Amino acid sequence: MKRALIVLAAALLVVGCAPKTFTKEGKQDATMAEQYARDEGQCRAQAKNVAGQERNIEDQRRAVFSGERDRFGQQDLYRTMDNQGYQNNFDRLVARCMEARGWTPKKTGPIQMPKLSW
Repeated sequence: MKRALIVLAAALLVVGCAPKTFTKEGKQDATMAEQYARDEGQCRAQAKNVAGQERNIEDQRRAVFSGERDRFGQQDLYRTMDNQGYQNNFDRLVARCMEARGWTPKKTGPIQMPKLSW
């Protein structure tokens, strides 16, 4: 259980690192906005395909042990972790694709650390 919490905390930290918006050098005009929308749409479609294939493989691999998890009432935790892992992978793939097309992530403020109340 302790290991699962550590993995979940690490996954949440990685989510905060993924860039959400991108910029590109050059004049910022309507054509740049159209280019951004087109590139982002293509990157999201490509990332959805790749991340979906990887998720299917992981789901099949994890299905082997699902009976034990159901028996001990742990399936919801693993499902939540799987969903978060998929989202992290998807965001990372989109970011890499956008960077490959010349877009750079916009700088945002520092990552806010959650307050722990243990």
